[in-house]
Amino acid sequence: MVESLRGFAALSVCLFHLTGDGLPNVAVPEFHRLWSWGWAGVDVFFVISGFVIPYAMLRDGYVLRRWPGFLGRRIMRVGPPSWIMLALTIATFLALDTARGRGPLWSKDLSVVQFLCNATYIIPFTHLHWISLNLWTLAVEVQFYVVIAAIFPVLFRNIPSFIGCTLALCLVRYLPLPHGLVFFWYAPLFLTGAATFLYVGRRVGAFWYLGSLLALALVTYVQLGLTPTIAGVLTGLAIAFVKLKRLTGFFGKISYSLYLLHPLVGATAALLVERVTGSGGSAAKLLIVGSAVGASILAAWLFHQHVERPFIALSKALFGRRHDAQPAL
Repeated sequence: MVESLRGFAALSVCLFHLTGDGLPNVAVPEFHRLWSWGWAGVDVFFVISGFVIPYAMLRDGYVLRRWPGFLGRRIMRVGPPSWIMLALTIATFLALDTARGRGPLWSKDLSVVQFLCNATYIIPFTHLHWISLNLWTLAVEVQFYVVIAAIFPVLFRNIPSFIGCTLALCLVRYLPLPHGLVFFWYAPLFLTGAATFLYVGRRVGAFWYLGSLLALALVTYVQLGLTPTIAGVLTGLAIAFVKLKRLTGFFGKISYSLYLLHPLVGATAALLVERVTGSGGSAAKLLIVGSAVGASILAAWLFHQHVERPFIALSKALFGRRHDAQPAL
C-alpha cells in the first residue's frame, strides 16, 4: 500500500503543477480545478516518511551510536539525485538565457552560495530562494531525519514515552526557535505516520490508534489547515487498514524522480511543444499539458533507472544493514 500511496502522491503533485500555476499560459480551467488539491500529495509523503523511516530503523536495529550511518544512508539516498536535478536546472536556465540573446533572465540570481545552500537544504535559514521550489520538502525531510535519529530510542521505548515525545514535538513549534526549523510545522503529519507504524506493528490497539489519529488531526488542522489534515488522516488510515499491493507500483518506484524532475522537464517540454503548435485553443493546450506530463513521466523513469537506482545501491554498499538486524514486522 505504501508503494501505491507514493505513486499517487507524486502523480498528484505533478498534475497539480502542470495543469495549473506551473504552466499558467496553457492551463485549462477544468483540469486545473480537477487537480487543484494535488499539492496535498506532499503531506501524503510526510506521513509515509513518518511510517517508513521508523520501520526501517527498527528493522536495522538502530541505536543512538549508529546515527552517522543512518544519516549517511538517508543523505546518499535523497541527496545526489536532487543535486543532479539542480545542475540540470541551472544548465537549462543558462541555455534559455543564451537562446534569448538579451542578457540573463532565468539565471540572473544564480550564485555559488545559492547553489550550495540549495544543495544542503538550508535555504530556510537564509534570505536566498530555492532554485527549484520543490526542494523545500527535502529541507523538511532532512530535518526529520536528524530529529528521528536523535529521539528514536526514546520515542518508541514505550507508549507513555511516545505520547510525551509527541506532545513535545507538537509544542516545540511555538517556542522562539530559528525560523528555518521548518520540520516542526509538519511534525503532526510525520507523527501520524509514526502512530500508524505502532498500530501496524501491533504495539497498540485500534482504539488507541484511532484516538491518537484524531488528536494529531486536530493539531494538524490548527497548524496547517483542513486539506493537509484530510490528507494526513486518509493516508494513515490507508496504510493501516487498506490491503492493496502496488496498484500504482510503477509510479511508486519512480515517485521521487517524478517529484524532482516534473517542474523542469514539464516546463521545458511545454515550452518546446507550444513553440510548434501555439496555445490558441483548448485542444492545443491539452496537447501541451499532456506532452509535459508524458515527458515528465518518461524522464522520471530514465532518471530512476540511471541515477536514482545506482545511488540507492551505493547507499546500501556504504551504509548497509547490520548483520544482526531484526526481521521486518
